[in-house]
Amino acid sequence: MKKIFIFYGLLLILLTSLIVYQGCAKFDNTITSAPDIDTHPDGWANPSSSTFHGKYIVSKKLWNLNQCKACHAADYTGGSTGSSCLGCHNGSGGPENCRLCHGNSDHANPPKGVFGDTLTSYIGVGVHATHVNNPKYSAALHCSDCHAFGGFSDPNHIGDNPDGIAEITFGDLAKDTSLGGGIKPNPIWNRTNATCSSVYCHGTFKQGNTSASATWTDANSVKCGSCHGNPSTGNPTPQVVGVFTSPHFSFMTTTTCYICHGSVINGQGVFVDKSKHINGEVNY
Repeated sequence: MKKIFIFYGLLLILLTSLIVYQGCAKFDNTITSAPDIDTHPDGWANPSSSTFHGKYIVSKKLWNLNQCKACHAADYTGGSTGSSCLGCHNGSGGPENCRLCHGNSDHANPPKGVFGDTLTSYIGVGVHATHVNNPKYSAALHCSDCHAFGGFSDPNHIGDNPDGIAEITFGDLAKDTSLGGGIKPNPIWNRTNATCSSVYCHGTFKQGNTSASATWTDANSVKCGSCHGNPSTGNPTPQVVGVFTSPHFSFMTTTTCYICHGSVINGQGVFVDKSKHINGEVNY
């Protein structure tokens, strides 16, 4: 009897195994496999694609790149992804290179602006070129003359919630009280009107036009006579409350400045040394 129980027990185990094996051997071909998960959409690395990451960053104002660093590491060498950003972004600073977002291969300041604009009439471009790249009346200014900048992630440059607006923080050239010759500059930037006023470099100094206001989006808003002299005629010969005072006389023009200021300007009214103009002192 015991042998019969063993026989039927083994037979039951065998049949159960066959049923289980048969069931596992058949696959349901109607089931759809889960799709591969990709962090970025197609075209993410293609500049001509509508999903190019550069366009995404600009449109979403994500210039602080914190999301990128979370996966690609703080130095963009790959991090947990194993994919380095430095293969394409091989310039100084990698994706944080100044010229990547604004400026061009020659300089870091606009034009062009962060949204690709190049026209002077756009506030993000304005007269950067005539202040930094090819100044008409002075030596080239530095970014720090108008912007506080302590590195890429400085809150004055790119904060936690970038808005695409460059904050203005005037440097010493615009506000240094020793430059005005007793006239105290109090620099004011009016973004609504795109104007700079009460700054040393635009008239807030002894015998200057302290009420002068320069329009950031109009290069022609400043000319000889705007900051000192007659704004209407453009004659830069200084006056004190509208009156010519020795050693400045009514017959003087841009072609006679050289008589006393020959190290700065010549007899044709052309600057021979722009570094000696708007430099905080009068060069005789």
